[in-house]
Amino acid sequence: MVTTETANGMSRTARRQAKTRVDLIKAAREIIAERGLEGLRVSEVTQRADVAFGTFYNQFKTKDDIIEAVVAETLVGLANSIDSPAFADPAEAHAASTLAIVRIAYQDPDLARLLVNLSQAEARFERIIRPQAGALLERGVAEGVFAIDDLETTLTMSMAAAFEVIHGIVDGRLGDGADLTCAEVLLRMAGVSPRRAARYARSASTAS
Repeated sequence: MVTTETANGMSRTARRQAKTRVDLIKAAREIIAERGLEGLRVSEVTQRADVAFGTFYNQFKTKDDIIEAVVAETLVGLANSIDSPAFADPAEAHAASTLAIVRIAYQDPDLARLLVNLSQAEARFERIIRPQAGALLERGVAEGVFAIDDLETTLTMSMAAAFEVIHGIVDGRLGDGADLTCAEVLLRMAGVSPRRAARYARSASTAS
């Protein structure tokens, strides 16, 4: 028998648990942004999320688990920004999304450090970013903006490059402007001329 509680595919209890998880992740992210990782305490996360202390452990086994969830949520948000409808030009979307992804290393170094140091970090990064990044390259090829002979290899190399640039910024090997260089080089990898790639990257950097 299908009840009104389960008709939408999720029970009231499941919906409540899902909301609790979202609230806990949001609270943890806010605290990390305000105080860094050292300032993250489970008691403060539950207080900010307005749930009982024990509720935290119904959702996460350890503090590290919620940190990983915060990183994953951030990556999903970045992935969803790729090929935004706001950009009619695939090359413009490519430059803007590359800058948004790489700049996490400048704007939120604690979170970026977590990202590159998580277990299977690069595989996690690739798995979340790949669908949207691949669709963007395919659109660019279809519209004649990109000239790519081997899309799968180009996609794999592009994601690996973005990840390593984030890693390099976090480690201090790369300084200011690495995001702009990455955006430009990845456009050239997609078959955009050096002059146009530089123009797209500068325009996206100015707009962001």
